[in-house]
Amino acid sequence: MAAMGVSRAGWVLAALAASMLVSACGDDSGGDPPIPAPPTTAYTGPTTTSAAPRSTTTVVPTTSPVAAQVADYAGDQTGTYYFTSPSTKFECAIITAATPVAGCHGAFPADVPRVGPLGTGGTPLAPNAVRVTSDRAGEFVHLGDPAFHRFDGPARALPYGSTLKIQGFTCSVDERTGVTCERPDHGFTVSDSAFRLW
Repeated sequence: MAAMGVSRAGWVLAALAASMLVSACGDDSGGDPPIPAPPTTAYTGPTTTSAAPRSTTTVVPTTSPVAAQVADYAGDQTGTYYFTSPSTKFECAIITAATPVAGCHGAFPADVPRVGPLGTGGTPLAPNAVRVTSDRAGEFVHLGDPAFHRFDGPARALPYGSTLKIQGFTCSVDERTGVTCERPDHGFTVSDSAFRLW
């Protein structure tokens, strides 16, 4: 009998402990207690600091032609203006006396058309000049004398991208396409590898 009483007392104690354990772990709703979420941290890598970006200014070169100073190209004779290409492959002139003309002597392409000597209509020859006048289209010609070469001193180079404008003629030199001289509706462009007449 005494043994049974101890067992009953142990059982009561065990039940009481179990009851306390349940109430300590549970909540009033009777469900499992919420499990706290593990703390979340995002990895941002090493912290670096940098100076604020510096502002920069970009200079864009202009593609507009620059007008050359006419007086820099004037010859000794009134109405004559001479220039060479920067490569010195072409010697050119704008001549405003008598019959206004702009033209060049130089290293023409091999496929330029052969022409008769000017004023004779004789046997076709390799041209030694290209020109444009105030009333005719650009043309290759064979002249007896070099009309576009400056004899009174060295001609000045007309820089790439510059234009020489004199009495309706405009001449310029492009590094890729060569020398161009024109009047409204007529002109020529020539290099040592290509040409165009209009």
